[in-house]
Amino acid sequence: MCGHVEIGEQKDIKIITRDGGSYTPKNNGGGNPGSMLPVVTDAVPDKVQQYRWGLLSLDDNRVHSKHKHARIESLFLVPLWRELVGKKHCVVRIQAFFEYNKEQERTYRVERIDGQPFYIAGLWDVWFDIKTGILLPTFTMITMEPNAAMAQIHDRMPAILERNDIKTWINGNYTGEQRVAFLRSKPCPPENLKITIHKQIS
Repeated sequence: MCGHVEIGEQKDIKIITRDGGSYTPKNNGGGNPGSMLPVVTDAVPDKVQQYRWGLLSLDDNRVHSKHKHARIESLFLVPLWRELVGKKHCVVRIQAFFEYNKEQERTYRVERIDGQPFYIAGLWDVWFDIKTGILLPTFTMITMEPNAAMAQIHDRMPAILERNDIKTWINGNYTGEQRVAFLRSKPCPPENLKITIHKQIS
């Protein structure tokens, strides 16, 4: 699910680089796994940084985009996620995301009804490329069961946070269990979503 997103306007944010510098990013119409997206982490909660979509772990020996999603039901079961829960939480900011429905042969665009950005809960890590010596920050989006609106087009949806709930998800004073329980207790209401047909295959 959610293999393509719309990043949208970024004029109101500044990206902080790894060396402490900053810049205002240019608008970017879309992003796929492998793209750099605006992220806030629990390591640096007061800064927006660019992280690569598709989590890479120390066990990886090459760049890939396999780990673009992490199921909320598996966060404490899959070793890769279990190592990060409670330690490396992040929030990804996007304007919209797209879902393809095989039965209907349609792609749907999902956005907030109020036009505000989405804030998606995720996990992050920094991968060290032995070949180049470069550190690459990466993340994965968390997915969960769909609400009533999303269930009409897909069997999963991103774990969407309200803006005032971001601090709880990236609050390092809470355990992983507490943060995941909070995420489960705050599902996105169906009335918050606007779902339109983006493309129909004829």
